[in-house]
Amino acid sequence: MRIVISLTSACLFVFLAGFNLWSMLTGHGTSARSARFWTQAHRVAGYLFIALFAIFTYFMFLRVKGWQDEFSPRLLLHISLALSLAPLLLVKVLVARYQKASRALLSVLGISIFTAAFTLVALNVAAHFLRVAAPGKVPRGESAVFVVVVLIMAAIALFGRGLRSESMSSGKTLSLDTGPAQNASTQRESLTLTLARVEPQTHDAKTLRFLLPPNATLAARPGQFLTFQWTIDGKLVPRSYSISSSPTQAGYIDITPKRVANGRVSQFLNDHAHPGLTVKAQGPYGRFCFDPARDKRIVLIAGGSGITPMMAILHYIDDLCIPVDSTLVYCVRTERDLIFRTDLEALQARSRNFRYVPVLSQPGSDWTGWKGRLRSEILDREIQRTMESTFFLCGPSAFMEHSHALLRDMAVDPSRILRESFGSAVSTDKNSVLQPGLLKLDFARSSVACTISPDKTVLESSENNGVLIPSGCRQGSCGTCATRLLKGNVHMEYAEALNDDLRAQGYILPCVSRPLSDITLDA
Repeated sequence: MRIVISLTSACLFVFLAGFNLWSMLTGHGTSARSARFWTQAHRVAGYLFIALFAIFTYFMFLRVKGWQDEFSPRLLLHISLALSLAPLLLVKVLVARYQKASRALLSVLGISIFTAAFTLVALNVAAHFLRVAAPGKVPRGESAVFVVVVLIMAAIALFGRGLRSESMSSGKTLSLDTGPAQNASTQRESLTLTLARVEPQTHDAKTLRFLLPPNATLAARPGQFLTFQWTIDGKLVPRSYSISSSPTQAGYIDITPKRVANGRVSQFLNDHAHPGLTVKAQGPYGRFCFDPARDKRIVLIAGGSGITPMMAILHYIDDLCIPVDSTLVYCVRTERDLIFRTDLEALQARSRNFRYVPVLSQPGSDWTGWKGRLRSEILDREIQRTMESTFFLCGPSAFMEHSHALLRDMAVDPSRILRESFGSAVSTDKNSVLQPGLLKLDFARSSVACTISPDKTVLESSENNGVLIPSGCRQGSCGTCATRLLKGNVHMEYAEALNDDLRAQGYILPCVSRPLSDITLDA
């Protein structure tokens, strides 16, 4: 019985070392949830390995205690390997805790630990079988245990591989609202975030780091945004900001607001936000997301503060070492307007798969990079294998329309172009469709009636009259505010977030809807 326990423990010892090495070399999946799961599994396996090592070392010293004869070469090798494991384990724990980015060093340490563990176990198992086996025979009991343990290890390895493959091939492993159907029927709970750090980026932009509440999780995809309820001068002011940090960071999120003229919230955040500030946030929202299963080559085209969701995508790729070729074309006025300049240059220096292309419309005399407006020449020179790439566009509306036109001229498939708008929804020629004068707006469930001007969106009028409809992007992109129209007609300036089923049920997007007649909402 003692032999069976010893053999099983030895096999488990080698399996834990092999599992940790395998999980380091193959990464932790391509979603935030998968990454957290495999990180925890790696950590648990590591601590179990250390516990077994401590137990084995204790019994090894008991066996050699009081030894009178000279140690045999095999025993000397065994002791030397066992003692060498101790510093290797200590260094690996310290590097994993304080230098997580040193993946090459962690891999070398993992290989060394696995090699030492396997050699230790192989020496003792081989010696035992050779000692107890008669010529031409193998002990049945020990052989059966060895075969069963090996089969269990193989089954666990195959199961883990299959589970990881499933998580890596699916873009829906996160608990997100990926369409408006969920948003129309549910209202997600808000989180209270606490500002922990303010980091200046440029003369008119800062990165704000907010801590999540204890035990709270935020299942975000790279490129999504949150909707915040800021309290300014005693009033709640909702605004949406893209997450600029990687979704792999489970304890915090970063946003990077840029000060804009007459921007009430952006000026407040840049001038008056200090550590300790709390704010309620809902989300994440948005379908402007990087999908590792779909996007094998990506081109990010950003203008001004449109760089923020791009940084989340780039950080995510870097954190998980996803083998995707990425090119960032970043357009600003001057060098001092380059947000995340240091981070981007460092990322380019350490990643062979990332290409950083800044374009300045008003450069200084010493600027040697691309100058002027974004044009076909720049895209032709800097982008490789255009037809195989997925394009992400983010920035002011005029900038994105110009960028989209350039890609259209390059014959890029429209399905490979994703866009994220900043600012309010794009207006159409309302004079040809909207009726002048005040109209009546009734909220059926809230028992509130008010007048509404065609110059105001339905969402703006509802908020001004105390009826709070859950909202996200306020641009008609996310579908969060989808509400059923019970009576009347509206003009929707943008309705991509509504599918045919919701349209058939009478849903509208209040954030981009203006009344054509008296209307009644199910709100």
